[in-house]
Amino acid sequence: MSKNVRVRFFATLRLALGVAFIDVELSKPTKIRELLRGVSSRLGVNIEEKLLENGRLRRGTMLLVNGKNVIHLDGLDTIVEEGEISIFPPAGGG
Repeated sequence: MSKNVRVRFFATLRLALGVAFIDVELSKPTKIRELLRGVSSRLGVNIEEKLLENGRLRRGTMLLVNGKNVIHLDGLDTIVEEGEISIFPPAGGG
């Protein structure tokens, strides 16, 4: 039985992608890192390069799974089954 996950994009990532969110259907529990690959493929834009560095979240990137920051869970190995993912890219400026 598949479950729906809404992936929301914020700030410069939303502007770069031109969409505020996409809905993803998961047929099984999925790691965040796999979900990011799937979203990148679906959108035709490598969002991983905007969010990750050396296979880890870039400093300043915030990924929330159902309101909980993945750094307090299992990082990019956090399992998603359903709900909402919020992606905030690193802030620029200075």
